[in-house]
Amino acid sequence: MKFSTKLSLSFAALLAAALCAVGLAMVGRSFADGIASAGRTFSARQYAEKYSIESTILSQPVTAGGGYTISALSGAVQSFAEQTPGSCMALYLDGRNSVYSNLPRGISRTDQLAALEAGTGQSSYLRAEGQTWLLLTVPLNIPGVEAVLLSAYDVTSVFASRDAQLTAWFVAAVAVLAAGAGAAGAVSRSLTRPLTRLQSASSRIAAGDYTQRTRVDTDDEIGALSRSFDAMAGAVESRIAALDQNVRQQKDFIAAFTHEIKTPMTSMLGYADLMRARPQSAETQREAAGYIFRETHRLEELSRKLLALMGLENLSDGEESAIRKAPVTDRALFARLDRAMQTAAPDAVPIRWQPGDCTVLADAALLDDLLRNLILNARRACAGKPDGCVTVSCRAEGKDAVFAVQDNGCGIPAEDLPRVVEPFYMVDKSRARAGGGSGIGLTLCQRIAQLHGSRLEFASTVGQGTTVSLRLPLEPDQPEKEAVHAPE
Repeated sequence: MKFSTKLSLSFAALLAAALCAVGLAMVGRSFADGIASAGRTFSARQYAEKYSIESTILSQPVTAGGGYTISALSGAVQSFAEQTPGSCMALYLDGRNSVYSNLPRGISRTDQLAALEAGTGQSSYLRAEGQTWLLLTVPLNIPGVEAVLLSAYDVTSVFASRDAQLTAWFVAAVAVLAAGAGAAGAVSRSLTRPLTRLQSASSRIAAGDYTQRTRVDTDDEIGALSRSFDAMAGAVESRIAALDQNVRQQKDFIAAFTHEIKTPMTSMLGYADLMRARPQSAETQREAAGYIFRETHRLEELSRKLLALMGLENLSDGEESAIRKAPVTDRALFARLDRAMQTAAPDAVPIRWQPGDCTVLADAALLDDLLRNLILNARRACAGKPDGCVTVSCRAEGKDAVFAVQDNGCGIPAEDLPRVVEPFYMVDKSRARAGGGSGIGLTLCQRIAQLHGSRLEFASTVGQGTTVSLRLPLEPDQPEKEAVHAPE
């Protein structure tokens, strides 16, 4: 059953109960007043009849014993009844002996005796011959005789009036109830229309349409519920979108990783099979062994970076406990990197170091790894250029230190910049593989930046070079400096 129907029925039930209570109270009060009025009227009438009958009896001669005969008593009552149209009465002697009665035949002797036993001043009502009668008793003051006058008065009109009032009230109540139920139905549908919208939106969201919103703009609880529901739907939509994107990224990652592994492994198996199958010349063997060595080294580097990336993925962005932050000076950091780069590739593209005497709060090992990967990428970009050069700088801007790795290499097309931090995404795959690139170096760098509450920023022009920058907070005790831009 719909909620609006429940509201309508509830209102109709309350209205019916109120109409019943009010109607019955009014009709009951009117009926009680009518009965009380009839009782007073007929009681006064009975006393008048009593006095008239007593006068008639007392005007008759008494017997030798000083009393009145039964015929004299019954004759007086009969004479009065015959002379008074509509009079219905009975005369009882000694409490149970009826000497005269013109009561309706529907009033049985049992009913008469019950009225006598009730006593003077008590009213008895009974239904007889399609009419309602009021039975009243009053004693006659006749010397030497115990006589009681039982009178019956027609009060059918009082009960008929009550029945007519009840009928009129019932018709009016039905009309009012029907109108009230109709109005309640319209009001309840209007009040529950927002709930219908909520139900419809929730059903569509459950079916997969996460763009549904209710947008109920009211100032009541339903409006507040609608706003909360829309906020929840927005959060669900964002979460589902994030999950979908995560699934797509995972699929892309697996596909790219499979491709990165399959290609060198196939070639390595081919070269190994060639060397195993039959003797080759020394030059061919050196070429095959060199290829296998380079690809094995690249796969080793790939696995190392994958392990590092997976380890960093288990940490939460920006959490102080996720990484070990400590003051790190740019001069000490650049000195370590310079020694490592000279040892690994002394004849590679030259590097210019431009420290800014900055001390930052960072994890030294992770920051070292981040800059190392950026420098290696910059050197690969400058490969083949006689004037190729990489500049690593640090400068203070307000409360932050900005690290930058700049090269004058091949540059990155604008359409590729948003995707360079995706795993295994390479702008020039042949150049990257030839230089030993793994395809996840920038992904690892971005993750390290996120753990420090920052991110990598790229600026590049094809044919002119690329600049990758990272902003980290200065150590609190270090004074702020004016922004000094790195040389072009």
